[in-house]
Amino acid sequence: MNTKRYLTLFMVLLLLFSGVIIPWESVYGSGVNSNAETKDKINLQWIPHNYRINGTGKPIVRKTTVDYTTGLFTNEDTVLDFIDTSSEYYFKSISGMNTKNPLITYAILKSGTTEKLLKYDSQKKIVTTLVNRNIIDGIIDEVYPDAGMYVVEKGRREYLVYSIATNKLIHKAKERPMEHSNIFVTNYLYHNYFDPELSIGALYVEAGTYYDPKKYGYVPYPGEYPYEIKPNGKIVRLHTTRENASDDYVEKRKLNDTVVLLQTKVKRKFKHELIINGKKKTIFETDASRPNYAFAVAQSSPNGKYVVLWVNFIENNRSVKGKEEYRIFDTQTGKRVQTIPINTTGSSSAIHYGVSWMAGTDHIFQSGLLNQSAYRVIGADLMTPRRYGNVVDDFTEPYYSFSLNNYLSINDPIPVSFEGKYLEYSGQGTFRHTDLTTYTPVSELMALLGGTISNKNGKITLTYQEKSFNLDPKKQIVWKNRTYYPIRDVLTGVGLKLLTKSNKLASEEWRELQIVK
Repeated sequence: MNTKRYLTLFMVLLLLFSGVIIPWESVYGSGVNSNAETKDKINLQWIPHNYRINGTGKPIVRKTTVDYTTGLFTNEDTVLDFIDTSSEYYFKSISGMNTKNPLITYAILKSGTTEKLLKYDSQKKIVTTLVNRNIIDGIIDEVYPDAGMYVVEKGRREYLVYSIATNKLIHKAKERPMEHSNIFVTNYLYHNYFDPELSIGALYVEAGTYYDPKKYGYVPYPGEYPYEIKPNGKIVRLHTTRENASDDYVEKRKLNDTVVLLQTKVKRKFKHELIINGKKKTIFETDASRPNYAFAVAQSSPNGKYVVLWVNFIENNRSVKGKEEYRIFDTQTGKRVQTIPINTTGSSSAIHYGVSWMAGTDHIFQSGLLNQSAYRVIGADLMTPRRYGNVVDDFTEPYYSFSLNNYLSINDPIPVSFEGKYLEYSGQGTFRHTDLTTYTPVSELMALLGGTISNKNGKITLTYQEKSFNLDPKKQIVWKNRTYYPIRDVLTGVGLKLLTKSNKLASEEWRELQIVK
């Protein structure tokens, strides 16, 4: 197997909360009060005045809050009245990780020959201009909140690293500084560099290279080497583990006060171990020189509570299509607490081996690689389809979701009304399956209708007034002892109709459902 094929594909998405903003206008849906700690998804967008979803005629920051109790959403806009709309301008979203302080969000405002770094503090509800500069002196290449730095590209092999807090120059680099996660794959399997002080937010700088005709290839500039810029400004040189054309490595990563993740490679043998209070426990090992084996990539949650292995199976030196799984380990005991077949209900084109974490927490969150808008939450006993959120029509701004461990899909719940009342969800609400079929929890649907449910000998029957409908076991999705079923099938079965309506301020995929007699 060519492991580099996997490694070059490997990507970690950190879904970041972008903050909350000052109410300006527009509330959509009912006046249901929601619990923001457990029932809301919040998305923040910097929107130009002429963007199609902006009807204010002014540049705004928009907070969209999705109430996971009903599926209804609220838009609150803050006008950015300091922007001159008579001149051309645009917002550039940042992609740097923001797990340390997710209640603060940043954007780059560009207009003519000037650019500004804007900060929005959702707790103080203030937009601040951190940097106001002329692009003649270089352009802001990227902003890295976790590192507390932003990088200006001034010219060829000239990158200036500034502090976000003080706006002071803290480092000059000859190659572009780049953020990497604390996942060892990024720098260890691919680059084979060893970092003795792994930390979230560090910026990585590769050694510059030039073409040497005598060696018929690219070689590092004399005196240059790969290094990291730590969030505190410290420079740490990274040493390669390559010796005598070997890519073997030994990598230790401290997960918390009592646990270390030890990963080693000797020739084609790989091993992942947890060192718990000084005692080793092997959680995976394989010999890739054999025709049949499994290959694993490890990740750990930000606070070290879990280690997740993405495992791919190889038979006759070929990856087995559709045979992939997550193995989740509790780092305090070293025990495997869950195994999740990745393609149980999703498709491999959308669900792959990218895993990331809820903004600095240990809540596990899965994302698609080939379809980066496809997400699903990994719960305690997941068997779930995947679907991206369908309220906010924007795929460039990151969003953060509060405590969704009781949800089997990150798909925004779909509002369902009947005779003026909205279906209220205690956990996962209505969601769209991968084939766009809309599923709903049958117990809560029948409570809205005033119907009844009977379950005899495993046969579920729904009754509304004088009509009954039997659920087809093949169409049921059962998760956490709750049964989900295609809503249109249920309503047709009991003699009701389903209407849909859309909202111009939401994604084109967002449809509110209305049940009528």
